[in-house]
Amino acid sequence: MTAPKILFYHDGRHPLIYMYEPPMQKEEYEQGVDELLGTPVEAIMFCLGDGRTVLHDTQVGELWGHNRKKWPHLIFRRAHQNARDLIGKGHDPLQLICDRARQYGKKVYPTLLVQQGRGPWAEDVRCSNFRFDNPQLEIGAGGDLPADYPGATCLDFKHRAVRDERFALIKETLEKYPVDGFELQMNYQAYYFHPNEVAAGRKIMTEWVRKVYRAVKRSGRRRELVIRIPYSIEGCYSVGMDIEAWLEEGIVDA
Repeated sequence: MTAPKILFYHDGRHPLIYMYEPPMQKEEYEQGVDELLGTPVEAIMFCLGDGRTVLHDTQVGELWGHNRKKWPHLIFRRAHQNARDLIGKGHDPLQLICDRARQYGKKVYPTLLVQQGRGPWAEDVRCSNFRFDNPQLEIGAGGDLPADYPGATCLDFKHRAVRDERFALIKETLEKYPVDGFELQMNYQAYYFHPNEVAAGRKIMTEWVRKVYRAVKRSGRRRELVIRIPYSIEGCYSVGMDIEAWLEEGIVDA
């Protein structure tokens, strides 16, 4: 596999599943690939929904909106309805993107929003039951952070349960879909450890990234692990990502 030089991030939501009235048709979802035909884009970094929940037929994660009957926003309900209806008709949304991309010689790298905080139940309709049921796994669980600390409700990666939940979704995607790589979007709410535990957290995060890298390579195909990170090495280091160690060890490709 030749490494792509032009990679295009496709949000998968705002320019796609949000736009169509339910029931969304297979051909409409394939626009996620079709709109890039004729461009020099070689690889589509296709976002897996919200990250906490996803918009494809997962068995280990949670479908966006599966735990909702009332919606504060039409667009969020529309995304759930479209994904649910496509899956019900046998059209797994992520499989549609993979198949369409392969048909036209484009590569697909699913993108996971690794981290995101949690809002109130009535408002945060894209959140998973795993998140709502486990506030003890959050960075601010100890109650010792300032009220305005932005990462308080983000998952604390010191907990094995957190790392395992995130990894299970990645592993399933790699094993179930004919993808060409995987992207960890680690610059979206980049808080991974309690501010007082970042130093210890760097080793933990390196071990987790190594595990993801090995899973990417285990498929037997020449898949790449891509990471999206804060713009400086110092910025990464300050939140628990020892990028220099990852590069020295060779556990990321791009």
